[in-house]
Amino acid sequence: MKSLSISKSVIFLLVLLNSVNSFCQTMTSNQTHFLKITNQFSVEDFEKVKEFILEKGNRKTYRNLDNNNPYYDFGKFESYLGADIGQQNIYNDPKLSDFNELTLKDNNNYFKILIVRKGDIQALKRGILDGMKENEIYFVDIYQTGFIKIPDSLLDYLKYLKEIN
Repeated sequence: MKSLSISKSVIFLLVLLNSVNSFCQTMTSNQTHFLKITNQFSVEDFEKVKEFILEKGNRKTYRNLDNNNPYYDFGKFESYLGADIGQQNIYNDPKLSDFNELTLKDNNNYFKILIVRKGDIQALKRGILDGMKENEIYFVDIYQTGFIKIPDSLLDYLKYLKEIN
């Protein structure tokens, strides 16, 4: 009789712990992992910077996902483009696909900027997350820590990029 009572207590505790665990997982998965920044950095700004990097930049690999990324060193930060079809364009050939990812890297941070063009959601382009809309620019939380505002250093870099010719 006593072991039945202990078993019920153990089962109750396991159910309770499982419920708490599920609640915590739900809280984490609902955190914001991207912010729309189109008002700070427009679709036109993104395209202008992309063309600048492709025309005046070099090539440099900076991650294990792909190679030979279009690259430009702006002094305070470096910029890299990533193909919109991911590893299907592992060498980032502009003849094979477009670029929807702009990564800005300084000594302390990686900032991932993603453009979602018209048709990209249906085409399942790389990097698009649930809730993103077409014809918008997003700052993506690559560290998956959740955030509520755009870092000041990123705002400074975006302002600088808007002024390039």
